[in-house]
Amino acid sequence: MKFMQEYWKKFKNQFQSLWEKLVRWQKIAIIAGLASALMVLITIILLNTHKEYGVLFSHLSEQDASAILQKLKEEKVPYQLRNEGATILIPKELVYEKRLVFAAEGLPENGVVGYEIFDKNNIGLTDFVQKLNYKRALEGELSRTIQSFDEILNARVHIMIPEPTLFTEKEKPATASVVVNLAPGKHLKADQVEGIANLVAASVEGLDVDRVTVINSHGKVISSQKNRNHLIELTASQLDLQERVESYFEEKLSGILTGLVGPNNFIVRVTAELDFNQVERTSESYDPESSTVRSQESDVQSGSDPNNPSKSQNVITNYEISKTVERVVGGVGTIKRLSVAVLVNGNYQTTTSPEGEEVTEYVPRSEEEIQKISTLVKNAIGYDAKRNDQVEVTNLAFDLTESTKQQDYFKQVERQEFIKKLAIRLSTVLAALALFFLVSSIFSRLKPTLPEPETFEEQELEELEIEPETKLRMHRRRMINEIAKDKPDEVARLVKSWLINVESDEWNLRN
Repeated sequence: MKFMQEYWKKFKNQFQSLWEKLVRWQKIAIIAGLASALMVLITIILLNTHKEYGVLFSHLSEQDASAILQKLKEEKVPYQLRNEGATILIPKELVYEKRLVFAAEGLPENGVVGYEIFDKNNIGLTDFVQKLNYKRALEGELSRTIQSFDEILNARVHIMIPEPTLFTEKEKPATASVVVNLAPGKHLKADQVEGIANLVAASVEGLDVDRVTVINSHGKVISSQKNRNHLIELTASQLDLQERVESYFEEKLSGILTGLVGPNNFIVRVTAELDFNQVERTSESYDPESSTVRSQESDVQSGSDPNNPSKSQNVITNYEISKTVERVVGGVGTIKRLSVAVLVNGNYQTTTSPEGEEVTEYVPRSEEEIQKISTLVKNAIGYDAKRNDQVEVTNLAFDLTESTKQQDYFKQVERQEFIKKLAIRLSTVLAALALFFLVSSIFSRLKPTLPEPETFEEQELEELEIEPETKLRMHRRRMINEIAKDKPDEVARLVKSWLINVESDEWNLRN
């Protein structure tokens, strides 16, 4: 420890003496270099330690957001808030882990309380409070179940359970209402709405499905009532069947056109005209060449003359002609007519203009290509001329302005990322080199420099083992030689004074 203190003190003194020897511009250069290197290192550390955040939960109620934030603060997990606190973001590598942890704790509750309300031992509650808690728990559990639909962001269920009475004619039926908030661009199908109504009705004792009302967040009733007009219900089912038929053919054609002209280079639309009339046909056919004996009658009569016993016989035969009776009931929703419209993009070629710039030119498809596409479409849909099916294939240039902007944007982002990474690496290398040269120059100046031997003979003498007194004499002689070279006049005057003193001493001794 004492050695380190002495070494540090020695280093400090040497550095201070070296710093005092530096001129002003050298000091400024060293300070600027150290500051630049420090800034580069700080930038690199900040960029490398920047955490990418992912969505933990979204569309949270204030109660759920508060509870989740409290847990994150206790665990010292960094977080960010978006959408006025309804969305919570945490480091991306912790998203799935924390979701499982919060799910085990029953979070988020989506602003509702389920059967966990009975986990606490609430002694002394009145019967009214117990019934109210049961109603709250049932509504909460139903809300959570309905929210499991992919199309639904959140849901609320309200149940009205009347008090039982002694008079049946005064009993009021149970009712329920469900409010659903759908995700953007999503909608519930009729069978899904009916499923929600049946779910609620089956969960509440004495609740009929007709008394369950489902509305969306805009206040529009989307549940189907059984007492509504039968024709309206039939029309809705017919439209649903028509949409499914059209979607089926569009998906089928999209698969073919994607491989032929490439994705995002075509638009296909199918209109299906369906026959919803149920036709019952009965036909009878007769085959005259095929007959069957239905009945036969024979009458035999004898003569009146006993001498001439003659007889006569009459036979009557009835035949049944073969008849076929056929009863045919036509199916509902058969395809009556198909109309297909296909819009195909052309090709694009990149050429060089006389100015040397790259220019993209649109090249329309040939009539032969359009005819091939039309033939493929007809074969795919089962084209039938007797149904007056129509197929129209048109070649037009697509408006790629928005697509080009998006491509340019992504290219710019990639370019910026590349430049940022390159700048970080270059800054790292430059900072390391600057620090290396700076430290090297400082340490080189801090090293004590020994006087170099002027001649080869002196170097050999230094390498030999010489007594200290001899080394001291040699060093003094070398110093005198250097002084004589630097100041020859003063040395000459000094030698003259020595000679004068010697002569005066000799003269005094003689006399």
